[in-house]
Amino acid sequence: MQCIKSLISNIRQYQVSPILYKRVISVAKWKTPIRFYTVQDDDSDIINDLCKGDADLEKRLKILMLEVEVMRQDGRPAPSILRKHHWEHLLTLASRNQRSGYLVYLWKTQMSKENEKAKKEARRREMALKTDEVEEKEFPDDLMYGIKHQTLFLRIRDQSINQFDNYRALQAMMWGQPIVVDCSYEQNMVWREAVNAAKQMTLVFGDNRIHKEPFNIHMCNVDLEGHFMKQLRKNIPSLEEPWFPLNIHTKSYLDIFPKQKLVYLTPHCREELTTFDHDTVYIIGCMVDKINTEPLSLARAKRDGLKMAKLPLDRYMEWAPGANKSLNINHMVPILLDLKVSGDWEHALRHIPRRKLMETKIMAMQKRIGNSPLAKEDIFKNFNMIRNNRMQSFRKNRVKSKQSLLCDDDSI
Repeated sequence: MQCIKSLISNIRQYQVSPILYKRVISVAKWKTPIRFYTVQDDDSDIINDLCKGDADLEKRLKILMLEVEVMRQDGRPAPSILRKHHWEHLLTLASRNQRSGYLVYLWKTQMSKENEKAKKEARRREMALKTDEVEEKEFPDDLMYGIKHQTLFLRIRDQSINQFDNYRALQAMMWGQPIVVDCSYEQNMVWREAVNAAKQMTLVFGDNRIHKEPFNIHMCNVDLEGHFMKQLRKNIPSLEEPWFPLNIHTKSYLDIFPKQKLVYLTPHCREELTTFDHDTVYIIGCMVDKINTEPLSLARAKRDGLKMAKLPLDRYMEWAPGANKSLNINHMVPILLDLKVSGDWEHALRHIPRRKLMETKIMAMQKRIGNSPLAKEDIFKNFNMIRNNRMQSFRKNRVKSKQSLLCDDDSI
């Protein structure tokens, strides 16, 4: 009876102050306690904005909110604050495992931001303690040189460097060689792949503008209301400013450039790109194909009647077995940038990830053998088994070929 009274008193306590409350849950499997906040006043606004009077959708959303709150109460990883677009994406996820994975992803992102904020605060405190220390001078009129003192060098701030890089990109928009990023594959990607594609496009813009001869980038076939552009606006808040040095088009590249100058770079074609042509407009498909591995870029190039080419990767690189030769756009653009300036394929292909190459696999195997003698025995055992299987198959094929020859002799 006493337990029931205490439970009712706790419930009344939360009903009295519905604005904001904070709880700390210590879980044995987490090293640090999980803190979360529940803002009840915002829930009604989110429900009204997303549901708009739809009773079924409102019921689903309330069940999702209850599911997230149960995860928090159980001590499972869940973010403390969920925005409107987070709930909107949670409504699109069908299974509980997908929702749990998305909530864990948001929780990890929140924890990393909090850790980074704590590190910055610790550095600020450390610098404040150092400023309080007074360095002794040999003579009262001595000049102190170094950090926080006088210096011979002019400080260049990050804003100045950013403006300088944007100015170089603006010059490329006027006189640079154009390159096309085809963004028409969003319908073939899931949400996570579209977010990764937006991250790759952010890296492409950063790598391009710091190069000494950047491209004039044209993003074509862009869906302005898709997940790709929403994430890209988050990554680059000034994307839609009139001065921003990036061309964004909703129409096709065929409506912007002459067809005879376009070359679609796809890994699924047969013709290799031997030399870089400064008058050609190269097209790169902006797609993350972790799930859908169909040759969509080859099909699009054939449908548009464009010339195709692929990078001569097999000629200059020794690939690891099973490695995927489809490169991301944040690898393709730096390769073309260096190839445009130097014309050296070996220098340009240094941007390929080392994990795809055979030498990395060999080094990992050598390290594994050196660290453990048992691993060495297992590797040689597997190698002998493979060799014996090959010898047996070779002998069987040899016997079959002799029998076929004998049969041919009898028939003659």
